[in-house]
Amino acid sequence: MMPDAPAGAPSGRAILHIDMDAYFASVEILGRPELAGRPVIVGGNPAFRSVVSSCSYEAKALGVRSGMPLLQALRLAPGAAVLEADQHKYSSYTKRILGVLLEITHRIEPVSIDEAFLDASCLPHDPVRLAMDIQRRILERTGLWASVGVGPNKLLAKMASKKAKPRGIRMLGPDDILGFGVESIWGVGPGTASILRGYGIGTVADMRRLQLPVLRLMLGSAGEALYFLSRGIDPREVRPFCEEEAPKSISHEHTFIRDVTLPSEYLPALALLAQKVGRRARDEGFAGGSVSLKYRLPDLSHHSRTRTLGSPTDQDQIIFHLVEEMAAEVLRGPVRLLGIALGDLQPASCLQLELFGGRERGVNQAADMVRRKYGEKAVTCCRALSAVRH
Repeated sequence: MMPDAPAGAPSGRAILHIDMDAYFASVEILGRPELAGRPVIVGGNPAFRSVVSSCSYEAKALGVRSGMPLLQALRLAPGAAVLEADQHKYSSYTKRILGVLLEITHRIEPVSIDEAFLDASCLPHDPVRLAMDIQRRILERTGLWASVGVGPNKLLAKMASKKAKPRGIRMLGPDDILGFGVESIWGVGPGTASILRGYGIGTVADMRRLQLPVLRLMLGSAGEALYFLSRGIDPREVRPFCEEEAPKSISHEHTFIRDVTLPSEYLPALALLAQKVGRRARDEGFAGGSVSLKYRLPDLSHHSRTRTLGSPTDQDQIIFHLVEEMAAEVLRGPVRLLGIALGDLQPASCLQLELFGGRERGVNQAADMVRRKYGEKAVTCCRALSAVRH
């Protein structure tokens, strides 16, 4: 006998999962139509230890995948166009896509820059027709394609959108996933999938044949969760983004092409990171009460140092001077990666206006306007110039 589903499991729901197709690459191709039909990879400078952020379906067909080291991707697709990611450009498109969804309902939960859940349970629309309408509206407003999954819960809607790619719409119910591999279940990574296959469990149907105590014994609390997920049971609600908690920090990182030791080698990168963190804070309306320097050594060990501010800030210059001081204190040898995090965030409305000066704030606001139009590297400080050139 099957145990009760987790308490509060809703029934009669209609959940949509909207997932943009090859999002970053598709946005870049909009601005460079000559790249249409070609393998396109969005990442960083191939001379650096960067990874693939997104790629076109032509690149996917050659084996390129998100998260793959960029040099490996170029070995698979040597003729691919490599473009540097522009998060602010993608964010502007995301806002337009969310605008389309908000015309339908406020019950929207963005889960990343290119995907969101929508709860259509109380809407007087057939969910598949609604998915078709959403796909059409997004295409008309942005020129971008979305794949849309429909299901009675988040799990099945997300599984459906993955099966619908690219440019598709699909609806899944609990019994439609029996033949799916166990790795298709949300939360089952390569490690868990390998353990399950070691027991001869390769599909969702195989997992359903196991009783709850057996899965608990095999995987602990994760086994209990998989018992329900394999049966298409997922009680999680769509949480509207207006109800989400504010982010706890804003951060950016930089990995060097080779380990660096001298301040003249790493300070330009810190200056550019401070610029990116400050700009994101201003764009998102936050100021931070602490600044952290994160660094990774050649042995891949991670370290950090944090300073608490007397008053919150969103200014590049203050952030940079703090991490410059911390770097001088802790960086005594080669370093592989540096990162900056602005923490203890609070609304920027809490900032006190400077009684004297405030010149930096006006300069940063003007620079932000230029960067929104022409990109992050259009305006930068002298200290960051050598980092920008790479």
